[in-house]
Amino acid sequence: MKKVQFILLLVVMCFLIAYATYTKLSESYRFSYEPNGRFQTYILTQKEPPRQLFFAGEEIPLQDRQVARRLQKEMQVHAYYNNSMALMLDRAAYWLPQFDPILKQYGVPRDFRYLVVVESMLTNVESPRGAAGYWQILPNTGQTFGLEINEEVDERYHPIKATHAACKYLKQSHRTFGNWTNVAASYNAGIGGVLQAIKRQGKDSFYKLQLNGETSRYLFKISAFKQLIEHPKEFGYRRTNGKNVRKPVKRIKVTESIEDLAEFAARQGITLALLKQYNPWLLQNSLTIKEPGKTYVLDIPPPPPVVEKPADEEYPELSTMDSVSTNQ
Repeated sequence: MKKVQFILLLVVMCFLIAYATYTKLSESYRFSYEPNGRFQTYILTQKEPPRQLFFAGEEIPLQDRQVARRLQKEMQVHAYYNNSMALMLDRAAYWLPQFDPILKQYGVPRDFRYLVVVESMLTNVESPRGAAGYWQILPNTGQTFGLEINEEVDERYHPIKATHAACKYLKQSHRTFGNWTNVAASYNAGIGGVLQAIKRQGKDSFYKLQLNGETSRYLFKISAFKQLIEHPKEFGYRRTNGKNVRKPVKRIKVTESIEDLAEFAARQGITLALLKQYNPWLLQNSLTIKEPGKTYVLDIPPPPPVVEKPADEEYPELSTMDSVSTNQ
C-alpha cells in the first residue's frame, strides 16, 4: 500500500514540475498581437450601399434593408487589396472583352460576364463535383451544349468555346424563368433546384427565396465583382489593360491528326508545355481527327527569345600545389 502511495506522490510531483516549467516558458514567448491594416487600401466610406443598382437590366431591391445588407457584406469581403484579386483584374481586362460579343450574339445581358469571374476567378480549375474551366461546366452539361469532351480533348477548358456553351445554357434557363436574376441563381443551383424552391415556397423572386447558402450569396457576389471590375480605383486597385496575360498568337488550323504534339510544338519553335499553356483543352500528347471534316484551331505563341551563351572564360590550369584535394 505504501508503495502505491509513493508512486502516486511521485506522479503528482512530476506533473507539478512540468506545469511550472510550461508556465515559465509560455511567459517567455508570449507576444501581443495587433492587426496590421496597412494592406487595406480601401475602406467602405458609405454606411449604406448605392441607392440604385441593376443586374442585367433588373433593379436590385436595395430598399429592402436585408437585401442591402447582403450586398454590402459581399462588397466588404472584396474590399481588401491582395495579389490574387489584382491578378484576377488583369485577366478580366484580357478575357471579358472577348466574351462580350458572344454574350451579345446569344442575347445574354453583358452583366453575365461577371458570373464567370465568380465561378473561377478566370482560371482553368476543376471543382470537387467535376465542373471545369472558366465557366465551371459539368461534363454532361458541356456535351449537351456542344462541347467535345473525351480522353484527348476537353473543350470546357477552351475559354471561347466554353462561353458559347454557357450562353446556350443561360438562354435555355431564361426561357424557363423569364427573368435574368433567377437565371443567374440557376447557374449555381441548377434549373431544377430553383424551380423546386419556387414551387415549395410559393415565391418566384430570388430575393424572397430561401436557398442554400452559396446560391443565396451568388447574385450579390456577381454584383460585388461588377462594382470592383468597373470601378477598380475606388477599391484601391490600378486599372489594367491585360496585356501581361498572354502574348499575341498566331492560329493554325488543324485538319489532320497529330500523333505527337511535342514534335509538332518543336516544329513551331516552342515546347509542349507552352503549347498546352495556350491550349489548355489539349489533354494528351496527341490530337486525333475522329470525324470527317472536323477541324481544330491551335493558338501558337511566339517562340521564346534565344539567349546566346557567353563565351567560356579561360582559366589557368591549377598546379599540383594549387589543387584542392580531400585526401590529406
